[in-house]
Amino acid sequence: MPSVSRRLTLFLLVFLAPIGISYAADESVLVKGWLQKMIKAEHSASYRGTFVYRHQNEMVVMNIIRAKGDHGMMAYLSAQNGAPGEVIRNPHYVQCIIPNSDTPLQSDNPQVANNAVKSLNDRIDEISLYYQLTLAEVSRIAGRTSQQLVITPLDQHRYGYRMWIDQQSGILLKSEHLAINGDVLEQMIYSNIEFFGERIPADVQLMLDELNERMTPDKRLLDEQPSNSHDAHQWVVQFIPTGFELASYRRSTNPRQLPFEHIVFSDGLAAVSIFIEKQTENGAFNGVSQHGAMNAYFAANDDYQVVVIGEVPLGTLELIGKSVHYSAVNSH
Repeated sequence: MPSVSRRLTLFLLVFLAPIGISYAADESVLVKGWLQKMIKAEHSASYRGTFVYRHQNEMVVMNIIRAKGDHGMMAYLSAQNGAPGEVIRNPHYVQCIIPNSDTPLQSDNPQVANNAVKSLNDRIDEISLYYQLTLAEVSRIAGRTSQQLVITPLDQHRYGYRMWIDQQSGILLKSEHLAINGDVLEQMIYSNIEFFGERIPADVQLMLDELNERMTPDKRLLDEQPSNSHDAHQWVVQFIPTGFELASYRRSTNPRQLPFEHIVFSDGLAAVSIFIEKQTENGAFNGVSQHGAMNAYFAANDDYQVVVIGEVPLGTLELIGKSVHYSAVNSH
């Protein structure tokens, strides 16, 4: 009888183990397919809806309108509770209206706003090298059938994700950032959503026209492109987790503000931004900041202020920040 058990065990190991491996591989391919569908929807789907952002005891309700107009895909977000605020965005420009401020915040580098989506699209085949990709159950979000994806990091330098993607449109209806221990750091979930199809409602078109008139970008800033030439880099980042690659390196010489350098790394899902500028008269700030999955590390580096921001663990940002140093060899 023991020999039969051993033969049965050997049979299971030889014939069933490869099935498991094959299934895992196929599952990874399916998850990548869903992610590609989500990326495509972000560039093509027009809709309006309401979503809720939750972080610890904080809850913000946002209305969103996304529609394709004469200037490409435009998005308008407005806060429905707490302090008023809104964001207007098109492929070339981002403008934020924040509480208690008469001056809108304007993006002086519109390409940075698209780095995350571009990186995911370009590097989707590499994601499984740094994350375990799993298909979970099908459920209903905002009255629509959605497919859940579970994305688990393979090291301690990244957060995990749960995503619920609308089966029909590909729009992300719910997402969660997960800490290393599995705790939910922040959550976004739609309560309702209405897709427009080929025809945009008249009231939405009227709003888009009004928003376009409100957006007054500085043409000098929009013409200024980021530098990706390694010869122009004055700052070097000695430590960056495996899988994170340089997405953008830009030196700003905008006369309206202090010169700064902005470096962006991404692994396709997560992005880390490093800002370096001369210290002000008040000196540099040293410390950390945490808000949901978004963390920041602040440190002085000689006469410069270094700020590292990203949706990765604080320990990762600290390792990156401490490795930043000036390189006279690369400067001109």
